[in-house]
Amino acid sequence: MQKLNYILLIFLVLPLIVNGQFVEISYEAGYSEQAYYRLSDDATVNVANTSWDIAFTNMGLQDAGVLINEATASSGVELELYQAPSNDFSATITSTDLTDRLYNSEDSWDNGGAFNSIRVEGDPFDYGWGSYNPTGHIVEGTAVYVIKLRDGSYKKLEIQSLASGVYSFRYADLDGSNEASNTIDKAAYPNDNLIQFSFDTGTIVNDIPATTEWDLLFTRYVTPLDDGTGNFIDYAVSGVLSGIGVEVAQANGIDPANVEFSSYEEVLTTVLDEIGYDWKSFDLGTFQWSLPSDRAYFVKTANGEVWKIIFVDFEGSSTGNAVFEKTLIGVVNSNEEVYPGVTDFAVFPNPVTDHSVVTFTTLQKENVSLNLYNAAGQLVWQSAQQATTGFNVVQLPVYELPQGLYWLQLNIGTKSVTKTVSIAQ
Repeated sequence: MQKLNYILLIFLVLPLIVNGQFVEISYEAGYSEQAYYRLSDDATVNVANTSWDIAFTNMGLQDAGVLINEATASSGVELELYQAPSNDFSATITSTDLTDRLYNSEDSWDNGGAFNSIRVEGDPFDYGWGSYNPTGHIVEGTAVYVIKLRDGSYKKLEIQSLASGVYSFRYADLDGSNEASNTIDKAAYPNDNLIQFSFDTGTIVNDIPATTEWDLLFTRYVTPLDDGTGNFIDYAVSGVLSGIGVEVAQANGIDPANVEFSSYEEVLTTVLDEIGYDWKSFDLGTFQWSLPSDRAYFVKTANGEVWKIIFVDFEGSSTGNAVFEKTLIGVVNSNEEVYPGVTDFAVFPNPVTDHSVVTFTTLQKENVSLNLYNAAGQLVWQSAQQATTGFNVVQLPVYELPQGLYWLQLNIGTKSVTKTVSIAQ
């Protein structure tokens, strides 16, 4: 990933910098729900762990990730995924044929799903569930899976292809009966980098917020844990995963009140579980949860905002409540290109008195979105469209906005770049 030269822009509103705000998020009693949370305005949407089963990525032209929902209540039944003993979808399978269980990696959203976990490392054409055919520009399915649903039933599943942005997949009972087919068109979900599917309904789940609307996911997921003897077991934990385009840095052994972002800017990472589950631990001596007093997290959202987070309380499965303090540090801005296919991102005139235009150049047609945020991190204007190959011009209507500093974010796939806009009216 190209290293960007960041400029840290501190908000002019001093109280936002020095005063933290306490936020309570809940997994609900028994860890029965997952919470999608946005830092800018504390918007939170909770959905039941059972609301979806698998998710397909929708991040651009080259992603083909497929994930399984690892969330479960503390006493609930997990979904389980296995590679079938035969890659022939018509073959009859028995549950006794299933051996190694597959999990999501928590390294990334785009190709870190359980269905991608069997891929050959170093082979750019291998997506695990399928292989890219450069002649037809299609990812062709090469593997068959078995998923054990929460009711104990089994389905064999084959992702047949990803062609022209459309996933095609089919599933059936292990003996081949009750076969069903589905397609998912990426273009139909322009704001969703993850498209969730439920086997219970056979449809896309629509009550989960669009990926652009949340920064952190409070959820249960499976991760390897040391069993105390040097061996590792896959264990369901309650933790925090960062959203698409979000970067996190963990600061240990520090005074959380005085730690500076500049000391950790260089270690920001997109690894999903950088916050993870170990911001709390269970004390077997007191049978209570404890939280480290010398740890903080810096979270850089997709629109460039930097927040400091300090966890202060966790109530465990009795309520599922977690409390943290958040402090807005500022906005990280970059004037460099979004990625090699996009250049010349500019706003003119700037400062703005009435109208302005946004310009950028792309090497191919791309779905883009523009988001304008005020100094409080609130979205005040947005636009989505398909950019043409070459030079693009978009009107930026700001005549009804009060004067001050704003941040304009250009999003293409999972990439984004932010520019400062000054409105002087």
